[in-house]
Formats: sequence, structure tokens, C-alpha cells
Amino acid sequence: MGRIQEYSMLNCAVNPQAARERVTRLNPVTMKKKVLIVGGGVAGCEAARVLAFRGHEPELYEKSSGLGGNLIAAGAPKFKEDELALVNWYAHQLKKLNVPVHLNREVTKDFILQSQSDAVIVATGSRPRMVSLGDDDNVYPAADVLTGKKETGETVIVIGGGLVGCETALALAQSGKKVTIVEALDKLLALNGPLCAANREMLEKLVPFNGIKVITNGHVATYQDGKAEVVAENKTRTIPCDSVVLAVGYYENNTLYEDLQFEVPEIYLIGDARKVSNIMYAIWDAFEVANHI
Repeated sequence: MGRIQEYSMLNCAVNPQAARERVTRLNPVTMKKKVLIVGGGVAGCEAARVLAFRGHEPELYEKSSGLGGNLIAAGAPKFKEDELALVNWYAHQLKKLNVPVHLNREVTKDFILQSQSDAVIVATGSRPRMVSLGDDDNVYPAADVLTGKKETGETVIVIGGGLVGCETALALAQSGKKVTIVEALDKLLALNGPLCAANREMLEKLVPFNGIKVITNGHVATYQDGKAEVVAENKTRTIPCDSVVLAVGYYENNTLYEDLQFEVPEIYLIGDARKVSNIMYAIWDAFEVANHI
């Protein structure tokens, strides 16, 4: 409905073939290739699924204890349970397609060079951007807060009013925390790429409905002794808070690819490791690459 409203092409974030069945058809391969995939986020899982379905022999390695990558944190709030359902769906599909999945295995350059793989796909994802504010012991990335690795205390400032910042603030507010969002631009959700219209409209209403305070055109200059100095519209105010949560974006984790790109004849970089974006572009990117190997 959102795409019709915006006069854009009908499609699906998690099914690249929806409404594009002819141009995205999966063709069986005439010569099997052994493909090593590094990273078990949605991009790596989608690449493995498509390759196996077409007849290649993918093998996936993930350094953590489970598949999903950044979707584990994204699906932590109660209102984002579909994210975890997607991770579980991928795990089921890879099992059904007999794709070897190796967890708790961090892949090195030497391992890849010795693997005798016909092709390598690097889907190592992204990492959260961090900034120093002074008392960094109480400054946490949003992912650590969402997954329960860090406890925020009762009063929290969330820096960043994009999708991650708004959803983190909402999850904290719904758990009883007093939350303030500080956004550098003049409105929330200003820099996000294509976002489902229903999700955007609901978030814009749920933020004030849950008592979340919003400061736009501002930034946190320092955080010391439980007090944040917030500068907004050329005015500085002091806001007491137990912790600061950072939701200021991610950066590509592409070091492994850069180390290998001139030593492996057929190597691909996909998903957030290539360009930080959203679920849709990670899955579509992986689908296109895997469908043309």
C-alpha cells in the first residue's frame, strides 16, 4: 500500500522476486562451484540460500554463536519480532537445503586462501559508530542495549533520531525508562532510506504517545558525572541521565575483503559490508550476486 501511495514499483523487502518474477527467475547451474561465504547475517544467508537452490555448493561461516547479524538486536524489541522470525526462516531454509553452517568460526585470510574454494562471498556486515563524550563507561551502542548486554538505568538520552534511534527509544520507554532523543537534523527519521510508510507513520506517533522527549537541531557536547550538555539552536542545557545510547549509524566492516580482493580470482562483497543500508538492500544485493555466479 505504501508503494502504491508513493507511485513506486511493487516489490517486497525480503522477497526480491515478488512482482519481478520474470527478471529474477532462478536458473539451475551447468557447472557447480564451491562457494565460501563469510558472515551469517541476512546477506550471507540469502546468498547461501540462492546458491544452494540453483545447484552450487555454498558453505557458510559465522563468527558468533548464531545466524542473524544485526537483526538479532533489531528484533529484540517486542514490536520487532518479525525480524527474528526472518532469522529463524533462514536457518530453516539453509538446513532444508543442506548448506553447511559453521558457527563460532572467525574466518581469516589464510583460511580462505587455503580453502580451495571456487568463489568467495564476503558478507561481514557493519559495526556501530561510536563517539567519545567524556564519561564513556556509561555510553553504549544501541545494539548492546537492545540485546540486554548493557543496562541503561532509569533516565536515558538516545543520540540519533533515525530508525534505530527511534526504535531503541521506543523499546526503552515501553520498559518504563524516561527517554530523550537528541537529533542533529530538524526532524526524526530524516536520513533513512526507503521506509515502509506504515512503519514511519506509526513511529512518528508512538514517540510522543510514549512520553519520549525529542530535541532536534541539537547534539550532545559532553557527558560527565551523570549530566549531558546538550546544544540546540545555539543554546546549551544540562540534562541529567544515567546513560547515553548511541544510534548514530554504522560503518562497513570490509577489512577482510580489502585484504583478499587482489588475491582471490572470484570474490564478492555484499550487504552492509559493501554499503550500509537496510534489510531490503542487503537481501536484494545478496540475491543478485548469488543469482549470477
